[in-house]
Amino acid sequence: MTNSKRLLLNLALITAVLTTTNPAFATLKTWYGTAGDTLWSSGGNGSPAGAPGVSDNVTFTNEDFANLPGTAGGSINNVLDAGFVTSINSLGYMNTNGFHNTQVINNLTVRGTSASDVANIADDGEPSVFFVGSGLWQDDKDAVVYATIIGNSLTVSNGNANLSVSQISATAGAHRATLDLTGLNSFTCVVSKVLVGHNFTQPDHAWRPTGELFLAKTNSITTGIISVSDAYQNAGGNCYIHLGSANTLNTDEIRIGMHKCVGFIDITPGLVNPSVTFRNAAGTGRQISWELGDEFESRTNLLFGFFTSNQARGTMDLTGAAVDALVDRITLGRGQIQRDSTVRNGDGNGTLIFGGGAIDANYIEMGIQVPGPFIGGSVGHGILKVNNDPGVGPALLTVRSNLVMAVQQPGNTDANGSTAVININGGTLAVAGDIVDGAGLSTISVDSGGKLDLKPAGDATPGNVSVDILNITDGIITNFATLSVSNINLLGPITQFTVYPGQTIAPIAAGVIGTLSVAGDVTLRGGTVMEISKIDSTLTADLLAVTGTLDLGGTLTVAFSGNTNLVVGDKFTLFSSPAFANSFTTVNLPPAGSGLAWTNKIQFDGSIEAIANGEPAAPPTIAANYSPTSISLSWPAAYTSFALRGQTNPITVGLSNNWGLVPGVVGNQVTIPRNPANGSVFFQLFQQ
Repeated sequence: MTNSKRLLLNLALITAVLTTTNPAFATLKTWYGTAGDTLWSSGGNGSPAGAPGVSDNVTFTNEDFANLPGTAGGSINNVLDAGFVTSINSLGYMNTNGFHNTQVINNLTVRGTSASDVANIADDGEPSVFFVGSGLWQDDKDAVVYATIIGNSLTVSNGNANLSVSQISATAGAHRATLDLTGLNSFTCVVSKVLVGHNFTQPDHAWRPTGELFLAKTNSITTGIISVSDAYQNAGGNCYIHLGSANTLNTDEIRIGMHKCVGFIDITPGLVNPSVTFRNAAGTGRQISWELGDEFESRTNLLFGFFTSNQARGTMDLTGAAVDALVDRITLGRGQIQRDSTVRNGDGNGTLIFGGGAIDANYIEMGIQVPGPFIGGSVGHGILKVNNDPGVGPALLTVRSNLVMAVQQPGNTDANGSTAVININGGTLAVAGDIVDGAGLSTISVDSGGKLDLKPAGDATPGNVSVDILNITDGIITNFATLSVSNINLLGPITQFTVYPGQTIAPIAAGVIGTLSVAGDVTLRGGTVMEISKIDSTLTADLLAVTGTLDLGGTLTVAFSGNTNLVVGDKFTLFSSPAFANSFTTVNLPPAGSGLAWTNKIQFDGSIEAIANGEPAAPPTIAANYSPTSISLSWPAAYTSFALRGQTNPITVGLSNNWGLVPGVVGNQVTIPRNPANGSVFFQLFQQ
């Protein structure tokens, strides 16, 4: 704050010099406090004289201000007394000196319908029916606009204009606009948008919008968009919305920390068991989207495009609150589109934290690098925490389809790449679809009795989990179909990881060969899927490496790929453990090839190896003998590992994939009756 009062620029001068930055006023009523009291109903406190009326735009400037905020012991310098019963058209606090502290005895109603007859129109064209900020980028880089409203209730209504709390500056500094409603019982707001630290002017004077909004004890907000910290060119300081004790946010979209800016929505400290409900603007269903820490900009009609090497950081921290949220799509940390070959390193960083109540989302993506046309170093980092807060927990996050983690595009140039971290600390994450790893670094940690459930209530099919690192300290992962993972770390009292019947574990991911490391014991009672490969002369294989005991059981299935046939001595190590127990109930190995078989040494050293089986090395051929009523098929008796399969289809279908074993084969020969009704019949030998 500056100590001297800034003279109020008269309206004519402002209009002449700064037409793009100032409001379109109908009747401007400026507070001067010259009546000898602090009452709104006193006609001498404003200019022009007379109490404010329904068509007035009431503005507080650098006249008659207090020395401290009202919530910090500052004096009340204006009172909406019981004698003032009318509404006003708009309200603006535009003081860069001191503080304006407003007390509301009954109710203050700000009601308008115009998009031009408002408190302020920003340079990006956004009109505000309720505005906190000077509206001038020429103000000092450390200019602060601060307003406090205490008392009973405040109602703001204009579906064509916004609530905006934002101070702008041409240069970096400590500038900030603050609206503090913590001493207000009730706040009802029905507006087009709620904008805190938001200015998307292009081209601009590097506006650096900065704002902070403390909500009332009870709040009902209905709006199209809530935006906390967004700018086109240069970011301002950290921006905040601090929620009150009871909050209903009916909005279609929530955006926090967009386009290299830093923003937060959190709970005002010190509140006991607060609550927050999220619904769409109609109040009837899911919000369209939450975008936290998002650099992504799909619009192509921007003057210079959008690009940055700075970080966007958006955080929604609902710690301590009972949450009731319905959302379609949640994005946590998304990078920018790179439209040319210049490398941009500005990442999107998004964090969502809650520990009580329930969030129900259709889809979640976190840590996202978007596709081109060029791929550079702009990646995404997403953090999700599902906790168990005292008094309101445990929290439940339900995802109705897929949860996508750490999407990283081929050609990424960022050294760390996209990352996604999920911490389930006593809460429950229930995913009705799959958890999908997108080639970046993904981590899931379960602690304090937390649960990861891949088949929530109402879901008929267990989901799959693909993740790089799974840390289990104290909690469970349940109802999964296939778990594809690189590292399982058992960090607490739980020292054994069990794959139960109906579940499947696979190192890394389907179609990718690598090592799954487990720090602890592993018990296999479901399915274990491993892959082996021979490319030219190079042998590779999935490996399950266990530091403790590996208790074998269930079904092992091994798939082979490559461009070269196996030979005697080709050995693949699938398991590593200092101690093996039991054995697989069923082992399904791929055909080794003509003249070869497998020796299973899993219980001894974790390997399988190709050996000679006495069959000729050349593959067999089928001999066919025909008669008018039958066909006889045979192949040499030396080929003991081969079986005959066939398929019958209409002539219009021909050959397909519906193979089945041919019954009645004895001693490598079989006679099959001929049926003229069969359109096409095929037979094939395959190695079992």
